[in-house]
Amino acid sequence: MIKRLLLLSIIIVSAAGISRAQIGTGGVYGTIVDDKGEPIPFANVAILQSGQLVTGSTTDFDGQYKIKSLKPGGDYTIKASVVGFTAQERTGVVIKAGQNSEVKFEMSAGVKLDEVQVVAYVVPLIEKDGGSNTTITGADIEKMPSRGAAAAVTTVAGVQDNDGAIGSVKGTRSGSTDTYIDGVKVRGGSSLPQAAIAQVTVQTGGIPAQFGDITGGVISITTKGASRKTYGGIELVSSGGIKYNDNNDYLFDPQGYHLLAGNVSGPLLSIKDKSDPTGKTKKPILGYFLAGEVNYVQDPRPSAIGAYYVKQDVLDDLRQNPIIQASDGSSVLRSELIRQNDLEWTAQRKNVRRRGVVASGNLDFYLPADVTLKIGGNIDFNDNRAYSYAGSLFNFDNNGEVINKTWRVYGRFTQRFTPKAPEDGERRKKSGIGSAYYSIQADYSSFQQQTRDDEHRDELFRYGYVGKFTTYKEKTYAFGTYEDENLGTIAGLIQGPDRDTLITFEGSDINPYLSAYTQQFYDLNPDAQGNYENLSQIEQDRGAIRNGDSPRSVYGLWSNTGTQYNSYSKLDNTQFRVMATGSFDIGKHSISLGFEYEQRKDAFVGYSPYALWELTRQYANSHLAQQDTENGMLSFDSNGVYTDTVSFNPLYTADNDYPNRGEGQFYIDYNIREALGLDPAGTDWIDIDSYDPDFYDIGMFSADELLNNGNNLVSYYGFDHTGKKLTSKPTFDDFFTERDEFGNFTRKIGAFEPIYIAGYIQDEFTFKDLIFRIGVRVDRFDANQKVLKDPYLLYEAYTAGEITTINGDPVNHPSNIGSSAVVYVNDVQNPSAIVGYREGSVWFDGQGTEISDPSILRTGTGIAPYLIDPDQEVISSGAFKDYVPQVNVMPRISFSFPISDNALFYANYDVLTQRPSTGNRLDLIDYLYLENQTSRINNPDLKPETTIEYAIGFKQTIGKRSAIELNGFYREMRNQIATVRVTEAFPRTYTTLGNLDFGTVKGLTVSYDLRRTKNLSMRLAYTLQFADGTGSSIETGVNLVNAGFDNLRVIQPLDFDQRHNIVVSADYRFGSGKNYNGPKTVTKGGKTINWLQNFGVNAIIRAGSGNPYTRQSNTTGTALGIGTPFTEGSINGSSRPWQFRVDMRVDKDITIKWTKGKEGGKPAKSSNLNIYVDIQNLLNTQNILGVYRKTGNPADDGFLNAAEHQPTIQSQTDEQSFRDLYAVAVNNPFNFSLPRRIRLGLLLNF
Repeated sequence: MIKRLLLLSIIIVSAAGISRAQIGTGGVYGTIVDDKGEPIPFANVAILQSGQLVTGSTTDFDGQYKIKSLKPGGDYTIKASVVGFTAQERTGVVIKAGQNSEVKFEMSAGVKLDEVQVVAYVVPLIEKDGGSNTTITGADIEKMPSRGAAAAVTTVAGVQDNDGAIGSVKGTRSGSTDTYIDGVKVRGGSSLPQAAIAQVTVQTGGIPAQFGDITGGVISITTKGASRKTYGGIELVSSGGIKYNDNNDYLFDPQGYHLLAGNVSGPLLSIKDKSDPTGKTKKPILGYFLAGEVNYVQDPRPSAIGAYYVKQDVLDDLRQNPIIQASDGSSVLRSELIRQNDLEWTAQRKNVRRRGVVASGNLDFYLPADVTLKIGGNIDFNDNRAYSYAGSLFNFDNNGEVINKTWRVYGRFTQRFTPKAPEDGERRKKSGIGSAYYSIQADYSSFQQQTRDDEHRDELFRYGYVGKFTTYKEKTYAFGTYEDENLGTIAGLIQGPDRDTLITFEGSDINPYLSAYTQQFYDLNPDAQGNYENLSQIEQDRGAIRNGDSPRSVYGLWSNTGTQYNSYSKLDNTQFRVMATGSFDIGKHSISLGFEYEQRKDAFVGYSPYALWELTRQYANSHLAQQDTENGMLSFDSNGVYTDTVSFNPLYTADNDYPNRGEGQFYIDYNIREALGLDPAGTDWIDIDSYDPDFYDIGMFSADELLNNGNNLVSYYGFDHTGKKLTSKPTFDDFFTERDEFGNFTRKIGAFEPIYIAGYIQDEFTFKDLIFRIGVRVDRFDANQKVLKDPYLLYEAYTAGEITTINGDPVNHPSNIGSSAVVYVNDVQNPSAIVGYREGSVWFDGQGTEISDPSILRTGTGIAPYLIDPDQEVISSGAFKDYVPQVNVMPRISFSFPISDNALFYANYDVLTQRPSTGNRLDLIDYLYLENQTSRINNPDLKPETTIEYAIGFKQTIGKRSAIELNGFYREMRNQIATVRVTEAFPRTYTTLGNLDFGTVKGLTVSYDLRRTKNLSMRLAYTLQFADGTGSSIETGVNLVNAGFDNLRVIQPLDFDQRHNIVVSADYRFGSGKNYNGPKTVTKGGKTINWLQNFGVNAIIRAGSGNPYTRQSNTTGTALGIGTPFTEGSINGSSRPWQFRVDMRVDKDITIKWTKGKEGGKPAKSSNLNIYVDIQNLLNTQNILGVYRKTGNPADDGFLNAAEHQPTIQSQTDEQSFRDLYAVAVNNPFNFSLPRRIRLGLLLNF
């Protein structure tokens, strides 16, 4: 049944026609000589897996062979045979991604055709091609004291460990390193079932030309392929997480980690093997591998110091009775009376669970030798609580929900061209081209993310809903006169604006803790007068809230009870890639070349739901604010005589252009009336807060209404403003011009669809004893969007070459001013004189003298470019042009020089570029409302970042079982993205991003590899690094820009400048049988008990110096945002403490025999049970991850004891409460590392 389901899956996947490109394959090469050292030409070399032929080759005239494009793995057998010599096999050959493994044969003359010498393959201690790369096998990862590839990657020299996560690689910024899974560039989640990982290769230097779009390193993960024999496994892991007493003690640990995993592999379709004369043997033609994990974690990120929460009985009371009202009508939040004795400590955070599913699968088609076809993919689905530290104390139950869905599929077709042994008469001819192959591959990836309240989901008006408010009104009159067309001027009571008299309230169970605020306010104030005669009296300062209001925070420190998660968004990113690679040998040259095409499509829509209520109240009825005074309604007695009153209806005026709507009538108002069954052109007053939240729909708004003049309630691209995915691509002009039938601008914005194309060629050859690898890669990045023609102008302006007169008077431009220089005048509307010029970002005064401060060119209304249309008020497509694709040429040069069989010197020079990873999408909404923008906007014209690396290294074996490697490197990082200010842009100065930052990294890595010696194997990695630059991220320069130091850059230590990083990975293991050397006992019956047979301990010891931070001289209230910090000393001139962590895994294998084998019959059936305990942070070390700049303390910023802040503290609602709650706030658990975590696991392989 399983096979049938898998076969159906194959048919479905194959029907999609997916094939994909190949990254991360390996190869094997070597020489075959006789026992005298003479080369043996035209010997046959066969590559086998599980006894089945994969491919093969023959040696050349010099006895050399090379086979490429092999899937990485550790289960290969290489067989060499030639007439007249005894055949040989090398078993357990490891093929590493991106590397060629050397396998030599020395053959002896023999005559027995059926004799084969079998020798186990030993991975060389040093690779001859040099380079900074490390490969860790799946078997090694399974023995490590944590799951997944990340833990393995952080044991590599040059890679920082961020408390269990992958940090900076050789001093580069976040996002500079790419991860590949089976050659698929990862977007979204990268988690894999541990059983699916065959090997992980980390390249931190000497990057081959086949890799691009990076400035850090490459992490290449290869998953397991199909097996020709059926096998599988089941795994169960748990860390308990169950509290068993009132002291907050948990079974094992407080994380509550639970996992169930399984894997299965084998042949799916088989045919009779024609080579077997009995016809009983079957030959697989299709195989499969499947692995999956289901996990549930109660607290994914517990802290070493735990966390505080309000005691449950106290919290329940606060939720029901959140306010206290004073005699003067003001209110006090009862939460601002909470003190330390009302809190409880817990080791496990509340309502932060994470659950997920990861799976990986591959289908291998066993085609004729030299042809391979593979289809595979993986998924990573998880559902997490959006933890908020501000909400953790009082409002943890309202954490949001984040759902991530990543899936990717790929297909790969490879064909190799195997050289054939020539006929006898041709044996002395040399082949011109050999060891050739080509591969065609394609992949498709999807990453979807949704953030929301887990109960309200996409019901946006439920967010922030308090209850039903019904408004009662009455007409108002005042004595005055009125001009009547029949009676002339009359006196009497003339109607004025309507007046609200009463707001009634009915609480709701949609958000009961929100309703409690207003309900208690009503209960405490039974008289409506002065309390709830109108909505404006129901205010947060008095403790009451309306629909869309949020409760007052607790001293500005903590979110109060009932505060809703205020976000709903959908992200939909896809990626399609096609790659073709090939390689061939010509003499001593190995030529490889390739091509890559990538198309991304990113779409997003997000809302701030709370504000929808206030926006609806503002827009509804607003077109009826005026009275129809032209048509007064006079009161008459029964005799038709005017009495004393003149009344008016609201004034409704139809829109001349769109008669279905009233003049000034908002679209939301129109739709509400229509939904209520009212005449949209009527003058009925609609009571917004009296309707059920499910009555409203986001589609009732127009795009401009939600954009709200730049105070956006929505952000979107690839979706429309109502959250519907666009089915067609709008034109650029559609955003500015397209309207619907009601005259609303649709403001459609297409998805972000950048295109990346690359090609490379690389030659690997030997010259005497030198091994060279010289390549060049050419990348072309097209953002595939519009950009501003001039970042200083949103409206088109004249240049010097276009201006010869002003107001009829001739103009003579200074001789040094080019024709393309923008002209600035003395008045935007009525220019009469030129006051300055600008060429690019260089400014000049009217006489052509270069100036550094363009503000001197301002007029009374600001900077004044000579506009082509001075009356233009809204940006148009005329201000934009197409993005100019960026082409980067990246040479890659490396060489290695084997000093001897035991030592190697190597060096490399790499140029790496990476497209902008953030802030480069064109956001037309920002430009449309630029005059109202105060935040930073994207720059769609960003250029790729560049890193140039120089490195030299030395490898040396020490004895027969260990080796050491030293690598010195220097990196220059250019064109890094930073926050910049575009000063004196028109119509206003704004903040955006630019390629302004730069930096350098100097470092030394030392690696030591000890192969298993008796019981011990060990790897040691040490990194010494000095990372300096002008910015650690795009945020570094924000404060300088905001302070008016436009684009000032200062060299300083970067945030990730960790000077010393030491990692020791050791494995101590006892074997079995003859290989057992541990303690044993012999019983009276003569039976030997090997107590530690198949028992092992794996430990990873990490130590690192603290990252830098900037001291400040004054005390500020960091938890409140009070005060401006002043730098003490130099930027990043201080360091946090060293960090130290030990992770350990203890495990034992037990063989379970299910049946006994019969001699000459079926073999015995057995399984292997591995029982293990993973202990992460064995010593429960409280490593400090963050400190406060004034004190250098992770738990105290000094605010509470600072004399200058005592008046502020004493003025709070309750001083002691404030002190207690502030102290808890600054004792942030995220300033400390993860605590000890213990996991018990059972793994059964069959």
